[in-house]
Amino acid sequence: MDRTRVFLAWSQQVSEESALNKALEIVRKQLAEREYEIYDWSQQQHIRNIGAEIENQLSRSDLVILEGSSGRPNLAFEVGFARRADIPVIVLKQEDTAALPEDFGAPKYLEYPNDASWEANFKRFEADLRRLLDNLQDGVLSPGHRELRRARTEFNHRVQQILDSYPKDHSHLYLMDGLVRALAGGIREGGQSIISAHSDYYVRMFNALQKRTGLRVKAIADLTDDTEPFWKSSKPDLSTPVGERVFLVDWKLFFEREAELSRYIVTWHKELQRHRDYKIFVATKEDIDPRARHPFSTEAIGLNLLLVEDDATFGGYCRNRESGQQVFIMEHDEHRCDSARVFYNAVVEGAVEFEPFDDFVSLKRKWLKKHQIGHWDLAWNQQTERRPPAYFDRYDQHVRCWIPLYNDLISECAAAVAREVLHIRQGTGKPVNLLEIGHGTGSLISQILPWIKHLSRPSEALGDLPPVGRYYAVDRAERMHNIAREHLGDDVNSRVHLLKQIAWQGVRDDLRHDVIFGSLVLHFMLDRSAGQGSADTFFKESLRRLKPGGSLVFSDSFGIDEGSGMDVDEAVRHWREAMIAHGLSEEYATGFISGNSDMVGAFSCEELKEIAARNGLVSVGDRSVGTLPFFKVLTFRRPAHSEET
Repeated sequence: MDRTRVFLAWSQQVSEESALNKALEIVRKQLAEREYEIYDWSQQQHIRNIGAEIENQLSRSDLVILEGSSGRPNLAFEVGFARRADIPVIVLKQEDTAALPEDFGAPKYLEYPNDASWEANFKRFEADLRRLLDNLQDGVLSPGHRELRRARTEFNHRVQQILDSYPKDHSHLYLMDGLVRALAGGIREGGQSIISAHSDYYVRMFNALQKRTGLRVKAIADLTDDTEPFWKSSKPDLSTPVGERVFLVDWKLFFEREAELSRYIVTWHKELQRHRDYKIFVATKEDIDPRARHPFSTEAIGLNLLLVEDDATFGGYCRNRESGQQVFIMEHDEHRCDSARVFYNAVVEGAVEFEPFDDFVSLKRKWLKKHQIGHWDLAWNQQTERRPPAYFDRYDQHVRCWIPLYNDLISECAAAVAREVLHIRQGTGKPVNLLEIGHGTGSLISQILPWIKHLSRPSEALGDLPPVGRYYAVDRAERMHNIAREHLGDDVNSRVHLLKQIAWQGVRDDLRHDVIFGSLVLHFMLDRSAGQGSADTFFKESLRRLKPGGSLVFSDSFGIDEGSGMDVDEAVRHWREAMIAHGLSEEYATGFISGNSDMVGAFSCEELKEIAARNGLVSVGDRSVGTLPFFKVLTFRRPAHSEET
């Protein structure tokens, strides 16, 4: 930061010149001790354009010190200029000299002895000057005051340049008038305790904080929205070091978008290298205590937060109520800052620390361990609807740990359903009705719905019947039912009927569907240990609800077919190794395998094809998903000429 600049002016036309020189010596010494930059006007008599130079130097100064004993006329101009620019002024006067006029605005007077030999009095003058400079340095000469005054001076200078450029009336002047008034209005809007600015100014505002030494700054950067676009770039333009920063990321980055999270990791490594004593934490919104509230509540855009604890100041992004424009707000309020601090601490509590040696897998492993994601509780072996909240709250994350290719499994199932819909539609020309068994959190629905909407647009535009008619989705767990409604939003009401029902006892058999499908539900409905009877029952119940010409599509874990060249133990080892390679601990991977024998020992595709054929269904084939031998998509069709059951 630039040094404090002092404008010093004096005249030797005083009654006691030796006393003046001694006073000036004391002044210069104390200014030098503080490392202030001194511009001594009285030593610049060689300058030609005196008036312009005085204005220039005064405008650049943070403090003006004038000797006023002589009553020189320049004094009135210098004091007036400084007062107009809100620059602090100290006026030195020899004792027993005439007082300055009252309309000088009563600047701070500091009298010094009129006899250079009066050591005691000069000691008092020296102490008074030091005390006065100390007070100014803690107040109007503090770095913040000086920098803001300099910024104001620069702003005034830019406006004056516009005025000087147009000596006559011009539209440009009015345009600038509108801009200046808009900026002034934004500053005035929050009074002295709130700063409201367009979000584009955030980076420069934030970087200016580096001028304040010893400041403890903490921040939350919410990367789940686009409010702070600079984190998306390869060179974030944020130079101010903070003590801590929490990065909120979408939890799916740990499972689906590894490349995106890896790019952030590169940035975080650079941040740690750039700044000392800097901690980075990583969390997801799901890791935050649901009772914690952002200080801007529902007005906040994202969960971004800037916290300056030393000054009881906090800020974030909000939407302007009148204009709807995105603004950045900083607020100084002791009580509300306490609320901001509580929220910040709640976010840190749910976060994991990012360290210099972390890569994608190690960071993911720490995050999984902290929140026990992927841990299989033996209590979860009971019926789904009786499982505790911990199972449902993190289900979408749990399942991606247990089945590393879960996204592929869902996508392949959705693609198979789409193929069957088109096959049936082509044959009948009628809307195809769907029934999904075990909709869970709505992952499969979210894959199928966009396709249905895209397929329906031409028909809707022409007023024809849509390709897909009814879409029923059932699940036995009320918690899953509620999560799916929350995730899918309005699409649930307009295109999908979510029903809390148990297959098959709760699913109507007086309605016929063209495609019955599901993912990771078949192994739960069939019990291989009880023999083939459970599979026979499943297919019979399916046929009672499936139209002739309809299809069954299920993606799941299937047993190892004979002749595949791999036994169950080897297949389980591959599955376990895949879980560990994707960040799950050995303990959690082993625990899941041990607690899910129904998936490991499920019917094989060969067995199900044989049982399905016995019940009048034709296998369309099975499709492997990824390299793990257990996971496939299995499709059956009911012949169009078969009798209703």
